Formats: sequence, C-alpha cells, structure tokens
Amino acid sequence: MIGVRGLVAAVAAVGFWLPGVEAAADPATPVTPPVVIVGIGGLTWDNLSESGSPTLWRMLEDGADAAAMTVRTVHSPPCPLDGWLSLSAGRAATDPQSDRNRDCTTVPSVTGGVVDGWSELVKAQQASVFDPELGLLGQTLAEGNVCATAVGPGAALALADREGRITRYHAELASASFDCPVTVVDAGVVDRRNDPGKALREADGKVRQVLDGVSRNATVIVLGISQPLHSTVAMGAVLMSGPQAGGRYLTAQSTRWQGIVRLLDIPSTVVAAAGLEEPNHFTGAPLVAAGNRPGAHDTTEKLAGITHRDRDLRRSSGLFINGLAAATVLAVGALALRRRARRSTGGVDLTLLMLAALPLCSYLVRLIQWWRWPVPLAALWLGMLGAAVLMALVLRRLPRVPAWVTVTALSGVTFGVLAVDAVTGTILHHGSPLGPSPLSGGRYYGFGNTTFVVFAVHAVLFAAGLASWLRARRGPVFAAGAVAVIGLITVLVDAWPSWGADVGGGLAIVPAFALLGLVVLGRRVGAIRLLLTGAAAVAAVAVVSVLDWRRPAASRSHAGRFVEDLLHGDGMAVVTRKADYAIGSLSAGPHLWLVGALLLCSIAVVLARHQLAPAWFEAAVARWPYLWGCYLAVVAIAAIGSTTNDYGLRVALLTVGIAGPPLALTVSQLISSPGLTVGLTDAQAA
Repeated sequence: MIGVRGLVAAVAAVGFWLPGVEAAADPATPVTPPVVIVGIGGLTWDNLSESGSPTLWRMLEDGADAAAMTVRTVHSPPCPLDGWLSLSAGRAATDPQSDRNRDCTTVPSVTGGVVDGWSELVKAQQASVFDPELGLLGQTLAEGNVCATAVGPGAALALADREGRITRYHAELASASFDCPVTVVDAGVVDRRNDPGKALREADGKVRQVLDGVSRNATVIVLGISQPLHSTVAMGAVLMSGPQAGGRYLTAQSTRWQGIVRLLDIPSTVVAAAGLEEPNHFTGAPLVAAGNRPGAHDTTEKLAGITHRDRDLRRSSGLFINGLAAATVLAVGALALRRRARRSTGGVDLTLLMLAALPLCSYLVRLIQWWRWPVPLAALWLGMLGAAVLMALVLRRLPRVPAWVTVTALSGVTFGVLAVDAVTGTILHHGSPLGPSPLSGGRYYGFGNTTFVVFAVHAVLFAAGLASWLRARRGPVFAAGAVAVIGLITVLVDAWPSWGADVGGGLAIVPAFALLGLVVLGRRVGAIRLLLTGAAAVAAVAVVSVLDWRRPAASRSHAGRFVEDLLHGDGMAVVTRKADYAIGSLSAGPHLWLVGALLLCSIAVVLARHQLAPAWFEAAVARWPYLWGCYLAVVAIAAIGSTTNDYGLRVALLTVGIAGPPLALTVSQLISSPGLTVGLTDAQAA
C-alpha cells in the first residue's frame, strides 16, 4: 500500500497547480438533529393520495421537501429486509434468500437487545460483490457517542452495531420517546396482494404519531424502504419535514439529479446530521435541497412519472441497442450484395446515413418531452426515427462532397451536442434510451457506457475528417494538432468528475486518439508505441481520479471513491466486481458471442492488415488514408472498452451499431469513386 499512497501523493502534488482541483465545500445539508427516519416498505408516489394517506399528503401541502428514491440494492425486486440491511451497511446489502420467486424473508425480531439471526445475515453478505459491512451505521453513531433509538424490527437492523446489538430499542411506537439525536422507525410494509390500502393507512397513522411526538425543531424523513411487495419495480417516495424544509425537491451528490435520491444516501444523511465523519465504506451522500417544487398534486404526479418514464426507457433501451446493431449488419449486407450486382446503392446509403444519425436523435428526443404525450412509447420511437430520417435527408441535400465530409459534419454535431450536454448536467440523457436508469440505480449522471461509445466514436470520426481537411491546406503537423486537441477535449469531457465522470472511457479514448494521430503523422504503429499509449491512458485516468479524490468525500464521483478504496485496501474488490459483470455479459446470448468473434477478427486485421484485409477495404484506404486511423481507433474503443467496463462485450456490440453505419457509408462512396484520393494533395497521396 506504500506504493499506492506514494503514487497518489505524487499525482495530488501535480494536481495542486491545476485549476478547479479544490472543489467547493460540501453543500450544506438541510437535515439537522434531531432527525427521525420513518421507513415504510413499499411506499411509492403512486400510492400517495389525499384520502388514502392524509398525513403524508398534509406533509406535502405544508411544504415538505420531496424526491423519488432508488430502492434497488442487490436483488430485484428489493425486499424490505434488503432495504433495512442496506441502511445498516451504507451500501447495497441482501438477505440470505437467493430465490426471489418466493416471498420476501421476514424482518427478524429483537431478543435481549440483539437482532435474531444476526450472524446468518452477516454471513450472507460474504457472497455479495458489494462487500457490505452490516452494523456500520450503528457502530459509527456509537463510536461518535451519538444517542440513537430504534423503533420496530427494521429500525433495529438499521441501527444495530457490528455484533447486532441495539442499545435503545422499542418494539412499539407507543412506548418510544424521541429524546435522541437520531431515531429510526419501522412503520410497516405495503403489500399489493394483502389489502395495501389498509397497510398504507396504518403506516400513515404511525407517521402522524411521530409528527405529534417529535419536537418542533426535529427533521422527519419518511421514505419507502423498498418497492411494494408483489409489484413491478418502482421508485420509492421520500418526504422531509423540518425547520429547513421549504417545499423543494431533494437531491444528493450521488445522483446530481433534481428530485432523485438513493436509499443509500440516508445513512450519509444521518451521519452528516450527527456531525460525524462519513465512513469510507458508505456509498451515498447527504440529502440537499434542489429547487422549488409545485403543489402536492403536481409533485406527486411528476415524481410518480419518473418511474413510468424509466420503465418505458428500459423497455426501449435493449431494443434500441440490439436493433441498431442488427440493422447495421443488414444494411452492410445489402450494400455488399448490391455492389456485387453492380446496382445502385442510393437507398442503402440513405439508410446508413439515417442509422448514423439515430444515436444523436436518441438524445435530442428528450426535447419533445415524449413522456407527456398520450402514447409515450409511440412518441419516443416516432420522435427518434423521424428526426433521424429528416437529418439524413438534409445531409443528402448538401452539395456533392466526399463521404467523409458528410460523416464529419454529422459526427461534429454529435460530438458537440454531447459535450455541451455533459458540461451542463447531462439533461438530454434523462429522457434517452441510452441514458441512465434511476430504477436500476447504476448511474445517474455523466456518461454511462452507452454514451461513452457514441461520444468516443463520433469524436474520432470528427477528428479524422477535420485532420484530412487541415492536412490538405496546412500539412500533417496542423492535422495532428487538431487530432490532439479534439482528443484532449474528448478525454476531459468524458472523464472529468463534474462532467462525464467515466473512468473506463478514458482508458480507451487516449489510445484511440494516439493511434489516429500516428496515422495522421504517417508513423508506423508498433509495439512500443502501443505500450506508451496504454501508459498515457492509465496516467491520464490516474490524474483525474486523484483530483476527484481530493474533493470532499460526499462530492466525489466513483473515480475518487476508487482511489479511497485503493488506499484502504479495498480496490481489488471493486475491480473484481466489475470484472464479474464484464464476464457475465458472455451469458447474455449468442449475439454477443458473434460480436466477440467479430472483435477478434477486427483485432487480427489490425495485427496483419496486408494479409487479412479485404481488397475493397484496401482500395478505400488508398483513396482516404485516414480511414485506417479511424478503423484502428474504433477497434481500440471496442476492445479496451469491453475489457475495462462492466458492460463487457455489450460495448463492442454498441460500437458495431454506432461506428458501422458511418464507416460503411464512407467506404461505399470511396470505392464508388475510382481514382479519387480525398483530403490530400497529389504529392501527399503519392
């Protein structure tokens, strides 16, 4: 660990002189002690109403802050026991039951101040890739001499120490007092099969008891600890009343998304309210206010709509990615058949151009707010496909130019739109099938694996086209300089914690642009240069990660948290978890096996181009030499991205769908123009 600490210290020393290294202080939390957490299993925004939950509705009308909460932990669907254990550990935890086709495991009772079956619960976590440490919240409060009271069995789980002991426990709310800085209350479970209205009314009554029993300066947070039993996945509801509440939405640094927080933000909020330092093992951030919300009815409708919108997006995401890759393969096959038959390829070229524009349109469709239309899914797909067709027709109407110019223009727009979106908070991602999923809870901000591929591929194509134009006018040095500048912008936008926050992407982008730059300069791509580009990628990601680590703990992205994990000896657990996810992609189906085989063939062409590359590809490269640089870069993105991201071979699958159409279109038009050498003077071409 001495070597790791020394490396981190060296990078931090260099980063001290960089602008923006010292982040702003932690935003002030609106939660102050005494704080009371009331957990209700299955509380969602869909089951809140003025008649069915009058106390909760009155909280909204009286100005409680509100948000939708991700309750998914390890398994889906999450059970109440999962939620309470996750509060205890400050990270995703699970109950001992592996078969989720059965009913959820009952929350254990408390006997003699100790949670029943605690050792079995601790043992169950050993198989979890998230390495949860049960009892961490309770232990942190106890070691900080913070008095904490648990009411009900679920609350006892949340506040027990590492040995499962709970000092202040009340089985029933009637006997409880609220004289500690921290109190957690288990208010029951809403079961969709067993009179959910009655269960909700009972839970609502317990919330009323809490509000009547706490002091005037207490902060009360009511939250859904899990999704409703026997229902589809849904976001939980969170309401917070207290002296700082003012009719606003809630958020946290872990989501950076107005109106969306995580269950795992609650332990961080409790610790921050108690004035204690957050344990490194926690993965959340304190709740903060994030803008005014509308009235009770509109707030309920909007926050419930997050669940419905994300369900539609998840239904569309896999279809979009797999469909785009399949359409690309079919279009390329049709192109090959028509060329062999010496028939016109105009229709296929237009299809390829439309497919090339489709990823950009999948983000721009957010602008029409498709979820507000009468048939949201129809609006989503018609919006994306219609915009892609329109964009393709507009590009076809441009004056006749080489194919790489059309692709450069499209890639430049895609690159620019995504870069601006990253800098301004990735708003376009929040309504895109390629954006993050709050229901799944994997990522909330920045660039996920899908956007990384779109951004990196189009950045490479844009850089190659611009370099081709510059070389014909200014020479190779200017052309290589343009590649370097675009590459630097791409790495910063993708990896910077406040923007893309994508560590794995940086590891692929640096080599991709280095390979393109070598081709632009006319240099041979050898083993030594490949090793140097790999080292440069690791160094760039390390610098960004350490700079992120230097920020306050609650403000760090996963890059900074990974550095902290390394310093505490937990780095391999993170690497192992991501590797397991990547390897697990092999079980997704035969289509990914075919993608893996295609990736290996593509790598083989890189290693032995003149022996393996088909004649038509060599002819296209002869007419536009930078096509080879694009190919090298795209293969690097697919190969490195598949091995360094938990998406696994899905990265390569998406690369086929994203890079295939523009490259196929370029090759088609290059080989249909005999004698044309584009972007270079006659001397340079020779």
